[in-house]
Amino acid sequence: IKSATAATAVVLLTGMIIQQRQVLKSTYRNCRGMEGMLRYIWIGDFLPPHIRDAMDKLDNVSERMVEAEIQLEEIEILIGRVELESVDGPRRSPEEQNSNNTSDTADDKEELKKQLFQQYPEVRTKIGLFSTSLDKLAYTIDSINSHRDADVKTRKKELSNNIVALMNSLDRMVSSLNIGVRL
Repeated sequence: IKSATAATAVVLLTGMIIQQRQVLKSTYRNCRGMEGMLRYIWIGDFLPPHIRDAMDKLDNVSERMVEAEIQLEEIEILIGRVELESVDGPRRSPEEQNSNNTSDTADDKEELKKQLFQQYPEVRTKIGLFSTSLDKLAYTIDSINSHRDADVKTRKKELSNNIVALMNSLDRMVSSLNIGVRL
């Protein structure tokens, strides 16, 4: 009876393995081989601790990238407001409006640019803080050791490319104002 039970169990187990072979293959691949599968079963994580640490740091950077994208949108809105101000012309006090001084249009544009940053110092501040935070994110990504792991290298590359894209977007916005921003 014991041998019949064992034979039945073997047949059932073999049938289940054959039926689930695609799932087992993908799990094997996703868990990085047999070692990863065993680690997943016993520890609950298929990655070695040093790789998990690197992936957790990259997850943190990824979350901060979402915040950076939101900050970039805020800067874009702020620059849009500044550009609208430039269309409306410089803000003038009632005394300045009552005086009928006229000047050249080139002088007006230069004065307008100066006034915009004087009236909106938060533009320069936000741009500077955003640029600094992107630099810190780039440094954090560079400081993460990949341990020669392909997945970590790929994620680092993707996040670095995202930072470059955010920096380029910021540069385009600033250049749209046709002024240099000194930080």
